[in-house]
Amino acid sequence: MKKYFKYIGLLGICMLSFYYAEQVALYVKNKNPLMQSINEIEQSKYISYIDSSIIDDLYIIPGLNGQKVNVTKSFNNMQKNKEFNEELLIFDSIKPEISLEDNKDKIIIRGNKNKQSVSFIFEEISELSHYMINHNYSVDLLINKEEYDESYELINNSNNELIYHNIDKYLNNHKLNKKLCYVKKDIPQTCTDKYLFKPSLIINHSNLSSTKNKISSGEIILVQKSLTISELEILLNQINYQDLKIVPLSDLIKE
Repeated sequence: MKKYFKYIGLLGICMLSFYYAEQVALYVKNKNPLMQSINEIEQSKYISYIDSSIIDDLYIIPGLNGQKVNVTKSFNNMQKNKEFNEELLIFDSIKPEISLEDNKDKIIIRGNKNKQSVSFIFEEISELSHYMINHNYSVDLLINKEEYDESYELINNSNNELIYHNIDKYLNNHKLNKKLCYVKKDIPQTCTDKYLFKPSLIINHSNLSSTKNKISSGEIILVQKSLTISELEILLNQINYQDLKIVPLSDLIKE
Protein backbone atom coordinates (compact mmCIF):
# COMPACT_ATOMS: atom_id res chain seq x y z
CA MET A 1 0.00 0.00 0.00
CA LYS A 2 2.86 2.38 0.89
CA LYS A 3 4.40 1.69 -2.49
CA TYR A 4 1.07 2.55 -4.11
CA PHE A 5 0.90 5.93 -2.32
CA LYS A 6 4.53 6.55 -3.19
CA TYR A 7 3.75 6.16 -6.90
CA ILE A 8 0.72 8.45 -6.61
CA GLY A 9 2.91 11.03 -4.89
CA LEU A 10 5.55 10.82 -7.60
CA LEU A 11 2.86 11.12 -10.28
CA GLY A 12 1.43 14.18 -8.54
CA ILE A 13 4.88 15.80 -8.35
CA CYS A 14 5.47 15.11 -12.05
CA MET A 15 2.13 16.64 -12.98
CA LEU A 16 2.84 19.71 -10.88
CA SER A 17 6.29 19.97 -12.44
CA PHE A 18 4.82 19.85 -15.95
CA TYR A 19 2.20 22.44 -14.99
CA TYR A 20 4.71 24.89 -13.53
CA ALA A 21 7.12 24.33 -16.43
CA GLU A 22 4.29 25.13 -18.84
CA GLN A 23 3.35 28.26 -16.87
CA VAL A 24 6.98 29.43 -16.82
CA ALA A 25 7.30 28.83 -20.58
CA LEU A 26 4.06 30.77 -21.16
CA TYR A 27 5.30 33.63 -18.96
CA VAL A 28 8.61 33.77 -20.84
CA LYS A 29 6.84 33.65 -24.21
CA ASN A 30 4.50 36.51 -23.21
CA LYS A 31 7.52 38.61 -22.23
CA ASN A 32 9.04 38.04 -25.67
CA PRO A 33 8.96 41.35 -27.66
CA LEU A 34 7.67 39.48 -30.71
CA MET A 35 4.76 38.01 -28.75
CA GLN A 36 4.03 41.40 -27.22
CA SER A 37 3.81 42.95 -30.70
CA ILE A 38 1.35 40.26 -31.77
CA ASN A 39 -0.75 40.73 -28.63
CA GLU A 40 -0.83 44.49 -29.20
CA ILE A 41 -2.26 44.14 -32.72
CA GLU A 42 -4.55 41.16 -32.02
CA GLN A 43 -7.66 43.16 -31.06
CA SER A 44 -7.41 45.57 -34.00
CA LYS A 45 -7.42 42.60 -36.41
CA TYR A 46 -10.50 40.98 -34.90
CA ILE A 47 -13.52 40.91 -37.24
CA SER A 48 -16.89 39.87 -35.86
CA TYR A 49 -19.02 37.39 -37.80
CA ILE A 50 -22.34 38.33 -39.42
CA ASP A 51 -25.26 35.93 -38.98
CA SER A 52 -27.23 34.65 -41.96
CA SER A 53 -30.74 36.09 -42.34
CA ILE A 54 -33.57 33.55 -42.52
CA ILE A 55 -36.79 34.73 -44.16
CA ASP A 56 -40.15 32.96 -43.65
CA ASP A 57 -38.25 29.80 -42.65
CA LEU A 58 -37.80 29.14 -46.38
CA TYR A 59 -35.20 31.58 -47.72
CA ILE A 60 -31.75 32.59 -46.52
CA ILE A 61 -29.21 35.35 -47.13
CA PRO A 62 -25.75 34.02 -46.17
CA GLY A 63 -23.79 35.66 -43.40
CA LEU A 64 -20.05 36.22 -43.21
CA ASN A 65 -17.35 34.49 -41.20
CA GLY A 66 -15.43 36.55 -38.70
CA GLN A 67 -11.72 36.23 -38.05
CA LYS A 68 -9.27 36.41 -35.18
CA VAL A 69 -5.50 36.21 -34.92
CA ASN A 70 -4.14 32.81 -33.96
CA VAL A 71 -1.50 34.14 -31.59
CA THR A 72 0.50 30.92 -31.13
CA LYS A 73 0.66 30.06 -34.85
CA SER A 74 1.52 33.65 -35.75
CA PHE A 75 4.32 33.68 -33.16
CA ASN A 76 5.73 30.40 -34.48
CA ASN A 77 5.46 31.71 -38.04
CA MET A 78 7.60 34.75 -37.19
CA GLN A 79 10.15 32.93 -35.03
CA LYS A 80 12.44 32.26 -37.99
CA ASN A 81 13.23 35.94 -38.57
CA LYS A 82 12.62 36.84 -34.91
CA GLU A 83 10.88 40.07 -35.86
CA PHE A 84 7.28 41.18 -36.19
CA ASN A 85 5.83 41.04 -39.71
CA GLU A 86 2.11 41.75 -40.11
CA GLU A 87 2.03 39.77 -43.36
CA LEU A 88 2.93 36.61 -41.43
CA LEU A 89 -0.07 36.79 -39.10
CA ILE A 90 -2.20 33.64 -39.19
CA PHE A 91 -5.95 33.93 -38.71
CA ASP A 92 -8.66 31.57 -37.52
CA SER A 93 -12.13 31.77 -39.03
CA ILE A 94 -15.14 32.40 -36.76
CA LYS A 95 -18.32 30.70 -37.96
CA PRO A 96 -21.60 32.64 -37.60
CA GLU A 97 -24.07 31.36 -35.01
CA ILE A 98 -26.73 31.32 -37.76
CA SER A 99 -24.81 29.81 -40.65
CA LEU A 100 -25.66 28.77 -44.20
CA GLU A 101 -23.82 25.51 -43.50
CA ASP A 102 -26.46 24.57 -40.91
CA ASN A 103 -29.38 25.63 -43.12
CA LYS A 104 -28.87 23.92 -46.47
CA ASP A 105 -32.58 23.23 -46.66
CA LYS A 106 -33.18 26.97 -47.13
CA ILE A 107 -33.11 28.65 -50.57
CA ILE A 108 -30.50 31.35 -51.06
CA ILE A 109 -32.13 34.44 -52.60
CA ARG A 110 -29.08 36.73 -52.70
CA GLY A 111 -25.51 37.06 -51.45
CA ASN A 112 -24.36 39.13 -48.50
CA LYS A 113 -24.46 42.86 -49.35
CA ASN A 114 -21.15 43.50 -47.56
CA LYS A 115 -19.25 41.72 -50.35
CA GLN A 116 -19.86 44.53 -52.88
CA SER A 117 -20.36 41.85 -55.51
CA VAL A 118 -23.00 40.33 -57.78
CA SER A 119 -23.21 37.11 -59.81
CA PHE A 120 -24.31 36.61 -63.42
CA ILE A 121 -26.02 33.40 -64.49
CA PHE A 122 -26.74 32.58 -68.13
CA GLU A 123 -29.36 30.13 -69.38
CA GLU A 124 -27.14 28.63 -72.07
CA ILE A 125 -23.92 29.06 -74.02
CA SER A 126 -24.61 31.99 -76.30
CA GLU A 127 -23.21 35.18 -77.76
CA LEU A 128 -23.95 36.83 -74.41
CA SER A 129 -22.03 34.34 -72.30
CA HIS A 130 -19.13 34.32 -74.78
CA TYR A 131 -18.99 38.11 -74.55
CA MET A 132 -18.61 37.89 -70.76
CA ILE A 133 -15.84 35.28 -70.94
CA ASN A 134 -14.01 37.19 -73.68
CA HIS A 135 -14.05 40.29 -71.49
CA ASN A 136 -12.67 38.39 -68.49
CA TYR A 137 -15.84 38.34 -66.39
CA SER A 138 -16.62 35.41 -64.11
CA VAL A 139 -20.01 33.90 -64.93
CA ASP A 140 -22.16 30.87 -64.16
CA LEU A 141 -23.93 28.76 -66.74
CA LEU A 142 -27.06 26.64 -66.30
CA ILE A 143 -26.69 23.34 -68.12
CA ASN A 144 -29.57 20.97 -68.82
CA LYS A 145 -27.99 18.69 -71.39
CA GLU A 146 -24.63 17.04 -71.90
CA GLU A 147 -22.83 20.07 -73.29
CA TYR A 148 -20.12 21.53 -71.10
CA ASP A 149 -17.67 24.38 -71.20
CA GLU A 150 -15.15 24.64 -68.40
CA SER A 151 -14.72 28.39 -69.01
CA TYR A 152 -17.78 28.84 -66.80
CA GLU A 153 -18.85 27.81 -63.34
CA LEU A 154 -21.41 25.17 -64.35
CA ILE A 155 -24.75 24.67 -62.59
CA ASN A 156 -26.64 21.44 -63.17
CA ASN A 157 -30.16 22.33 -64.31
CA SER A 158 -31.41 19.18 -65.99
CA ASN A 159 -34.87 17.76 -65.28
CA ASN A 160 -33.80 14.43 -66.75
CA GLU A 161 -32.45 12.33 -63.87
CA LEU A 162 -30.05 10.34 -66.04
CA ILE A 163 -28.59 13.46 -67.64
CA TYR A 164 -28.50 15.15 -64.21
CA HIS A 165 -26.35 12.36 -62.79
CA ASN A 166 -24.14 12.33 -65.90
CA ILE A 167 -23.53 16.07 -65.50
CA ASP A 168 -22.84 15.64 -61.78
CA LYS A 169 -20.36 12.87 -62.56
CA TYR A 170 -18.65 15.10 -65.10
CA LEU A 171 -18.39 17.98 -62.62
CA ASN A 172 -17.01 15.64 -59.98
CA ASN A 173 -14.43 14.06 -62.31
CA HIS A 174 -13.18 17.49 -63.42
CA LYS A 175 -13.16 18.84 -59.84
CA LEU A 176 -15.65 21.55 -60.78
CA ASN A 177 -18.20 22.98 -58.35
CA LYS A 178 -21.14 20.57 -58.13
CA LYS A 179 -22.71 21.90 -54.95
CA LEU A 180 -25.03 24.49 -56.53
CA CYS A 181 -28.65 23.69 -57.29
CA TYR A 182 -30.98 26.03 -59.15
CA VAL A 183 -34.52 25.99 -57.73
CA LYS A 184 -37.45 27.07 -59.89
CA LYS A 185 -40.47 25.99 -57.85
CA ASP A 186 -40.05 22.66 -56.09
CA ILE A 187 -36.75 21.42 -54.70
CA PRO A 188 -35.56 18.43 -56.77
CA GLN A 189 -34.61 15.20 -54.96
CA THR A 190 -31.25 15.36 -56.72
CA CYS A 191 -30.42 18.57 -54.81
CA THR A 192 -29.98 16.91 -51.42
CA ASP A 193 -27.09 18.47 -49.44
CA LYS A 194 -26.46 21.12 -52.11
CA TYR A 195 -26.68 24.90 -51.87
CA LEU A 196 -30.16 25.78 -53.12
CA PHE A 197 -30.63 29.13 -54.80
CA LYS A 198 -32.92 31.15 -57.00
CA PRO A 199 -32.13 34.46 -58.75
CA SER A 200 -32.96 37.70 -56.99
CA LEU A 201 -33.31 39.43 -60.38
CA ILE A 202 -34.26 38.10 -63.81
CA ILE A 203 -33.21 40.52 -66.55
CA ASN A 204 -34.32 40.34 -70.18
CA HIS A 205 -34.98 42.57 -73.19
CA SER A 206 -38.39 43.75 -71.98
CA ASN A 207 -37.50 44.71 -68.39
CA LEU A 208 -33.89 45.93 -68.62
CA SER A 209 -34.71 49.64 -68.36
CA SER A 210 -36.90 49.18 -65.28
CA THR A 211 -34.73 46.53 -63.58
CA LYS A 212 -31.14 47.72 -64.03
CA ASN A 213 -31.59 50.52 -61.48
CA LYS A 214 -32.71 48.01 -58.85
CA ILE A 215 -29.34 46.23 -58.83
CA SER A 216 -27.47 46.31 -55.53
CA SER A 217 -24.69 44.36 -53.86
CA GLY A 218 -25.46 40.66 -53.36
CA GLU A 219 -27.68 40.32 -56.42
CA ILE A 220 -27.97 36.91 -58.12
CA ILE A 221 -28.82 37.95 -61.69
CA LEU A 222 -30.27 35.55 -64.23
CA VAL A 223 -29.60 37.03 -67.69
CA GLN A 224 -32.13 35.70 -70.19
CA LYS A 225 -31.21 35.06 -73.80
CA SER A 226 -33.55 37.78 -75.18
CA LEU A 227 -31.01 40.42 -74.05
CA THR A 228 -28.84 41.87 -76.82
CA ILE A 229 -25.10 42.54 -76.60
CA SER A 230 -25.66 46.31 -76.51
CA GLU A 231 -28.17 45.82 -73.66
CA LEU A 232 -25.71 43.60 -71.84
CA GLU A 233 -23.15 46.40 -72.08
CA ILE A 234 -25.68 48.81 -70.55
CA LEU A 235 -26.17 46.35 -67.70
CA LEU A 236 -22.41 46.01 -67.17
CA ASN A 237 -22.00 49.80 -67.17
CA GLN A 238 -24.62 50.05 -64.43
CA ILE A 239 -22.76 47.50 -62.32
CA ASN A 240 -19.38 49.15 -62.91
CA TYR A 241 -20.91 52.54 -62.03
CA GLN A 242 -21.82 51.10 -58.61
CA ASP A 243 -18.29 49.74 -58.25
CA LEU A 244 -19.61 46.18 -57.88
CA LYS A 245 -17.54 43.12 -58.80
CA ILE A 246 -18.94 40.23 -60.82
CA VAL A 247 -17.92 36.99 -59.10
CA PRO A 248 -18.86 33.29 -59.43
CA LEU A 249 -21.97 32.36 -57.49
CA SER A 250 -19.94 30.03 -55.25
CA ASP A 251 -17.89 33.07 -54.14
CA LEU A 252 -20.93 35.28 -53.67
CA ILE A 253 -22.70 32.89 -51.30
CA LYS A 254 -19.57 31.78 -49.43
CA GLU A 255 -19.46 32.86 -45.79
